[in-house]
Amino acid sequence: NQFYDLYDLMKNYVGSDDPSTMAQSNNGDLLNTYPVKKVFVPVDTNFVKQNGTVNANDSIVNQMTFEIPKNYLQKNESAILNIIAANKWKRPIYFNSPYEINQALGIGTYLRKDGMTYRLVPVKGKEINSETMFNNLMNKFSFGSANIRGVYFDEENRRHLNDFRGAFAELATKLADNNRKEDARKILERCDKMMLQSNFPYGMVSRYNQYNRTSLFFLNACYKAGDTLLAKRVSASVGKDLIQQMEYYQSLSESKQQAMITEIQEAQLMLQYLQQMEKK
Repeated sequence: NQFYDLYDLMKNYVGSDDPSTMAQSNNGDLLNTYPVKKVFVPVDTNFVKQNGTVNANDSIVNQMTFEIPKNYLQKNESAILNIIAANKWKRPIYFNSPYEINQALGIGTYLRKDGMTYRLVPVKGKEINSETMFNNLMNKFSFGSANIRGVYFDEENRRHLNDFRGAFAELATKLADNNRKEDARKILERCDKMMLQSNFPYGMVSRYNQYNRTSLFFLNACYKAGDTLLAKRVSASVGKDLIQQMEYYQSLSESKQQAMITEIQEAQLMLQYLQQMEKK
């Protein structure tokens, strides 16, 4: 049950050239090993407050403790642990995919979203840095001219715009849940203003219906924030697209419908969810 200093582990054991700390592979190569999974990174509370790693009102841990979930580490994962251990909270460390890094290293509870990326902080379980994210989304984000009528976005760029829309919905939901509905409405309306529907509609056919999924999340945030006018426009756009999808599927032969049964069921469920939200 003991946790071991990550810096000491990485420097003096995992990174050691001593054969006694290594394991021999089937082909005779010596491989670096790590003997424990439970590790910690010390936290100087005053230092992380002074250099802006944490917010003034954060509950800071004295040690960032975590358990590595994997039985072996690849070199890129060892490199990340080395960076974390040697950094000692001097510079920001960011990730763009919290789920993958948590599965590999087990540090997910210490990742906090600042916008589109997640910063490693000595604070447990705070998934969104609301103040920083609010400032970034309202004042720093740019939208690739999506607010200019007639600008075309291909599938890859639409995917990135969809990620933006999801980030705005995520923050608005958090704000609304914390009784900051006015700020939530500001965030939602900023996103709506900067991405014209003529360029990037709320309801739109996409792989796995991902655009409609995100728009339903956005719609839910609108309802939570009390932004009924924006909710009506989002709902109309998504509803129109899902109904058109269902009409298309129904026009197909039975064999083609069977081949697309997953897509049909998914669209049906999303349409039902949309109607339930409207009734509520």
